[in-house]
Amino acid sequence: MRKKFLAGLVLFFMLCGAANAAEWSSYLKVDWQGVGNYFSSFFSSDSKDAEKEIPEENILPSHLISDWDKLTGKLTEALKLRDKNDSLPKKSWIPFKEDQTDNAKKINTLLDAAAKILIKGEAGDLRREASELREKLSAKRIELDDLRNKSISAPESSYMFWTMTREKANKKISQLEEEIKSDEQRLAAITSELSQALSTIGLELDDSQTEILLNSVTGDDLLQNTIIFSNVRRIVEKLEELAQNDTNSFEINRRYTGMYLVLNDLLIHTQEELIKKIDNDYKPKLKIIITEAQTLRKDALAKSKAPEYSPAQKKSFQANAESNEMTIQVANLYGKLLDSQRAATLKNINSMILNRDLAENTYRTVRSSGELRGLIHSGLKLFDSVEGLSMPELKIFESGVMRLEFEEINRRLKK
Repeated sequence: MRKKFLAGLVLFFMLCGAANAAEWSSYLKVDWQGVGNYFSSFFSSDSKDAEKEIPEENILPSHLISDWDKLTGKLTEALKLRDKNDSLPKKSWIPFKEDQTDNAKKINTLLDAAAKILIKGEAGDLRREASELREKLSAKRIELDDLRNKSISAPESSYMFWTMTREKANKKISQLEEEIKSDEQRLAAITSELSQALSTIGLELDDSQTEILLNSVTGDDLLQNTIIFSNVRRIVEKLEELAQNDTNSFEINRRYTGMYLVLNDLLIHTQEELIKKIDNDYKPKLKIIITEAQTLRKDALAKSKAPEYSPAQKKSFQANAESNEMTIQVANLYGKLLDSQRAATLKNINSMILNRDLAENTYRTVRSSGELRGLIHSGLKLFDSVEGLSMPELKIFESGVMRLEFEEINRRLKK
């Protein structure tokens, strides 16, 4: 139950803005009383056993254990750069003289490297495998179409072994068709496995919801952020445990509060990157798609009424106009989804900035593990205040035509 609470909260932070639009939202349920009872016992100052015992779920997964030194190394480097930031000029016009902008780029590079480590694990591996398999399937389908075209004019036989004969083409076509069928089955299996893997970190999605997330340009980012957040949560709890081993060391406690501070930076950074993608990539491309579809629709409608075209041609123009109208509708719905995700992500960033402010203040003043414990406890209270979870439901998939149009728009947005 606790794992479901932790990772489910991430999805809330990513997507809660979508709950304001009925066409995008459905709801997941959490046993909040059970969650509250767990945390009240785990963090109760009156319970010595709660402080000493380490729940089995607190044990780090193997991928974090194997990369622990590498991860903490990146965090420590980022913290050192963060510490020297105030001593640098905001902007320097002197060549090769470092300023805060240069320093921020170095920090973000380290945060990106740490994020790549945090995306690992079963859910992260399956997400990557699904993405890679989709790309391979797309390439194979294009190759298959090319072979079908070549087979039309291919010679029946040839003395030159490198020549593509009709027999060779048909054999390759059959082979590719089998490979595509096998890959499609594997992709469906991966989607199911990913749904199960996400459930282990508390994100309860059925296969269709997982597929929708994998099919949307922002869905992949949201899944990555969910996995990162889940792993960060485990690391923060491990830092608390480590800090309790030496309650009187200023440097040790400052080190762990510093890592907690940098982890807050990392979470904010990953979500700011999503905002940038929406603003600078997805929305401009979507606008181009809509403008093009509007132009084509207007042209098709005009020609469907022009006397010089035959009735069959007019009918085809009318069909084109309807197809472009569908594109406009789906693109506008896609735009609303991006807007809701942007608003929710921005809200999350603002909440996390407040939590980071507390982390930074504590880092600069920490004197014992008691402050670290209070810091982490305060961060967890931020999650405890959430009363519901939401998951966007793309109802545009109710029709097969709209689903295909959505996938086509998604393909164009990813170019």
